[in-house]
Amino acid sequence: MKTSKYIAAGLLFMLGSGVSLHAQDTIINRNVSVEREYRPVIQDAGKINSVPKVLEPTVEKATAKFSDFNLPLDAGFNIHKLSAAELANKKDINKQGYARVGIGSFKNTLLDFAYPVINQSDLRLDFSVNHLGTFESKRRHTATKTALSFDKLFSTFNLYAGLGGGREYLKYYGDYFNGADSLVSLNKLISKYGSPSAYVEKDNYGDLTFFPTNTLSNNSADNTFWRFNAKVGVRSLPMSTDLIYQAEVQYQSLNSAHGISEKLAHTVAGFSLPSGQNRLGVDFELYNMMYTKANIPDPDSLQSHSVMTLNPYYLIDRPEYALRLGFKSSLLFQYRKIYVYPSFDINAEWKAIPKLLSLYGGVGGKYEVNTLNKILTENPYIYSDLRPHDTEINVDLFAGIKLKPLYNLLLDAYVDHKRLIDQYFYVNKIYVLYGSFTPMSPSDKTVYSNRFDVFYSNASHTKLGLRASYDLQSKANVELKWAYNVWDLTYGGQYASYMPKYEAQLNASYRVNNEFSLTANLFYEGSRFAKLGEITDRMLNSTVYIPMKDKVDLNLGVSYNYLNWFTAFAKINNLLNKHYQDYYGYDVQGANVMVGAAFSF
Repeated sequence: MKTSKYIAAGLLFMLGSGVSLHAQDTIINRNVSVEREYRPVIQDAGKINSVPKVLEPTVEKATAKFSDFNLPLDAGFNIHKLSAAELANKKDINKQGYARVGIGSFKNTLLDFAYPVINQSDLRLDFSVNHLGTFESKRRHTATKTALSFDKLFSTFNLYAGLGGGREYLKYYGDYFNGADSLVSLNKLISKYGSPSAYVEKDNYGDLTFFPTNTLSNNSADNTFWRFNAKVGVRSLPMSTDLIYQAEVQYQSLNSAHGISEKLAHTVAGFSLPSGQNRLGVDFELYNMMYTKANIPDPDSLQSHSVMTLNPYYLIDRPEYALRLGFKSSLLFQYRKIYVYPSFDINAEWKAIPKLLSLYGGVGGKYEVNTLNKILTENPYIYSDLRPHDTEINVDLFAGIKLKPLYNLLLDAYVDHKRLIDQYFYVNKIYVLYGSFTPMSPSDKTVYSNRFDVFYSNASHTKLGLRASYDLQSKANVELKWAYNVWDLTYGGQYASYMPKYEAQLNASYRVNNEFSLTANLFYEGSRFAKLGEITDRMLNSTVYIPMKDKVDLNLGVSYNYLNWFTAFAKINNLLNKHYQDYYGYDVQGANVMVGAAFSF
């Protein structure tokens, strides 16, 4: 679920480039539940993307069963869509150690382990291991990571650090297609036409590369990604009212068995000071990107680049309204040149009827750094030689209304319009016949790969959204999200590849009694199209759009708390046995079951 960015009256004092939620206190009861008290530190007073929360009553601590523990690799969804094995510097580890194990059909596996090595009132050192994977021969995909999280509380500031890494292994199990959108086997093409047949592709560096059919058929069928992440930071405490500050340096690296290596140094800093009844502040962000790969066609294409963003702002915070007046200026340093990308940062909120009705809106923009690590998290089946372009959101207009007719019911409707430059879209990579000693059928002269590239286009994206959330005395909770998307591309065709027109999600949970809890999740994406390949050379053009099956995924879960240290759980995923595809050629697992247990110690 996307993190909401909006102007909340109680959070306008905070600045920074991200949200850090830290678990400070954990209480374990006989239901093996985890009660976490969150301490928001230096949040961004920005716009809301999809989940606004302004009209909130006094928030009580929420409980979470171990069987539904929100870890980066969650068992609640189908195993086919794994998160990247990155270090998560989150303080969501309970004060007591715990372990959770699960096993399911299709040889699906789950393991979570967390233990506080040091657990003092002002000092924490937490160790965690997370694993989720499927060992099914066709779709084998595993992700494992481990992390150390350090947190030291001083009288006026907080020092924190993290260190960890992970390994992700996957198979490229998707299908190949020919020009007639029929399944094709490269080995059968070789036996039918002979291996001297040669295909050509336009690679990521702009050159045309020739591939004999037998070379294509010998492409690696799997890949392994190693990730490492370390960070250290310091920030003022939430009760600070004068100088509020944060400074953090993070290092990330991605190495693949087949592909380029990516290194990222990410620095974030910011502060704000009182200005009468208001606040004046500046946010700073710096990305330094480095890429390496031996024997690439064009070494200049992997040149390092840096992006620096300055964001001065002025905050006005009153009980009835809030206003942020800011301006962003991003500077791109690349190819010994400097490019400037300015944008507004203006947000406003008016509590027309306190605790009942709130109106919000604003205009903004952003220079978005697209890393290979980020794109591999979204789509792990892309070519890992990809050196992604960054995206400029030069205009972002949004407005919405939030209504709370009942104490436990929140309604939110919003519209968001973006204008984007160099937005990326996924596309099945194409190979077109260059020459053959044997006459070939027209359909076999084009082959669409089971690995993905990206194409870029300027685009506009308008999104209409609605969210409703209902909670009944911590007994039942229902959340509904719906959105309608309209894309308009300058280049690349009439469809935004893999972007759904309709989105909906329903989440529900119900506590039957102290022992039994039930959960349900229904996920839907409709009206999607897959774009197959594009070679922009004048003599080689081939673009095909394929309508994809709607994503319909229903998941049910139950947990039973038998002792104060033991919980058993079961999940039924994709209950309707829908064989949709996240990406063309990659069908998901059908109906599957996972059972397991959680232990506290």
